[in-house]
Amino acid sequence: MGWIWKAVVLFVGLALLGSGFWPFGILCLGYLVVPFFYGKRKGGGPAKVGFAVSPRYVLASILLFLSLLAFASGGTLSPIVFGGLAGLALLWPLLPFGSLISGVVPVGDTILLRSSLVPFVWHSVAEVKPGAEDLGRALSSFRGRLVIMKCGSVYVHTKATALGARSASEKVTKELRRTANSITPGGAYLLPLDCGASSKVFSGSYASVSHKSDPLAGPAPDLLLLDASNGLVSRYGSYESVKGSHRGIIIPENTRAHHNPPLTWEALERLGKKLKWPDPDSYSGLLQSVHASRTEPLAERLESLETEGSQVKVRALGGEESTLSRAQLRAILSIYS
Repeated sequence: MGWIWKAVVLFVGLALLGSGFWPFGILCLGYLVVPFFYGKRKGGGPAKVGFAVSPRYVLASILLFLSLLAFASGGTLSPIVFGGLAGLALLWPLLPFGSLISGVVPVGDTILLRSSLVPFVWHSVAEVKPGAEDLGRALSSFRGRLVIMKCGSVYVHTKATALGARSASEKVTKELRRTANSITPGGAYLLPLDCGASSKVFSGSYASVSHKSDPLAGPAPDLLLLDASNGLVSRYGSYESVKGSHRGIIIPENTRAHHNPPLTWEALERLGKKLKWPDPDSYSGLLQSVHASRTEPLAERLESLETEGSQVKVRALGGEESTLSRAQLRAILSIYS
């Protein structure tokens, strides 16, 4: 959450404290205070933890306290409202709202997918293209969210909050640049996907699978989410494909904490024994060339560039010809700059 948004929440919270809606003011201030006790520092630093409690339980406790306080003050409707919100916070993972809150729609001529429910939440997907090194070694210090398919394809999922597509594109590109910097140079690269290709990645229906023990034990799931930072996999989510009708594009996002976080390298090594990672292709060569020449002028980084309708044919220095959308090419040059 940016400083401008934090300032707005703080102003609203202080204003509500002096009115009849003071409980909502307490919620606003609590929303600002909780991250200082639970969460990761920016820049991938060590987590600053005051107590090992999920933010969901903290929110439920605050709402329950407000419900009891409203009841003690003689309220009639407010105790029910706050109590209901507390129950909703506690039971949220069990409620069938995944398809509702995770639905997205493509935004034409961009690398963005916009939330169908919340118009200021944006998603972006990039495919991990292998380089010369082993993929597990290349991603050993990976920072972000990996989406691993049973076919072996690996993607990076990023999300941003913004009022418009232009601001959202800048934010997700900045996040992809940070993620790319956490990957071993020469080991793997990120190929941002335009909205059409991203939609195809999540064109199927998936249902969450619970694991009582090690989520990496047994057969590989159809879709696996891994949240990694500081060389460890902190959270995961396992999904299996579901046959039948499918409404819209849904990005699975539910994850749970890993009680014994494995090394990212270790987790990918274990998955590599069950899956076949993709081989380097022409896009790998293009990304390697663009990354290696990132300090050079743009005209010196590409051997040729031809436009064909909505697509652009690009030939990297000494590499094969690759076809990209304009949105992809803009994102690549921004990430590897």
